Amino acid sequence: MCATHEPVAALSFFDFKTMPVPKAVRDVMDTIDVHAQRMGDGPYCAIASKMQALSDSINNDETATKRTFAAELMLELPACGGAASVAKYTHEREFMQGLMRRKALELQEYDAHCAAVMGTAWKIELAEALMPYHGPSTLTDVRIGIQNLFLARAGFLPQVVSRLAKLGISPHMLCPRDFGVELCKGDDGSGPTAEDFLFYEPRFLRWILGRGELEPWPALCLGGQPEHVSRLILVANSEGGDDKKINQPCQCPRCWGFRIPTLESSRVSLTPSECSSDSESEMVL
Repeated sequence: MCATHEPVAALSFFDFKTMPVPKAVRDVMDTIDVHAQRMGDGPYCAIASKMQALSDSINNDETATKRTFAAELMLELPACGGAASVAKYTHEREFMQGLMRRKALELQEYDAHCAAVMGTAWKIELAEALMPYHGPSTLTDVRIGIQNLFLARAGFLPQVVSRLAKLGISPHMLCPRDFGVELCKGDDGSGPTAEDFLFYEPRFLRWILGRGELEPWPALCLGGQPEHVSRLILVANSEGGDDKKINQPCQCPRCWGFRIPTLESSRVSLTPSECSSDSESEMVL
């Protein structure tokens, strides 16, 4: 609501001057300010409100356009996911899951084997882009990248584990605070923790505890294992445990999810939907 006195100074400074607006809109605002005293508080406030709405609309449209452009870039060139102007959107669950769905639909145009090859390559490149590593000082970037890949809910566990192995990053390096170990020189320990990763992908527990993919699921043994190990097992179990469906798009008719085909996944899934016990077939790539 506009102030009764000195409307120009109060409204201009509070509503406009502290907010980024397009130059053309600001020019109109400045012109209105010049004639504000003649207009009076009522008309001035009404016009100023409309201008603010216009500015917000322009900013929203611009943001939506940038987000769409970022998605288009990542669909074609996943390596660009590491660019700052693109990477900022990878923190958004809706953006990442929408990106995965679009890639899966895009690959439906190819035969099964070709789609699997292309899907595998795309996921590997994206994991490399979102998990940049140039020494311990960039471990935070790796942690953030892993979380963003997991929140995409597209089965990135194989690509994440492979990337970590290639980079030579150990569980203690990635999750020092969870293990209570000394930080690597240059690492401040910030970013997502082991528990954050397990929230999205509980099967990451095997890697965190130094176990192979085919080894038995870690068992809880209170009093017979370190406290931090018990805590991580409890977290992983509470989020679904050793269940591949947890970090895959739900493919029931209601969710209508699609998986990105990869060489390690079969053409047809016999896993029931997580949303329904109906025997209705799932849409699986």
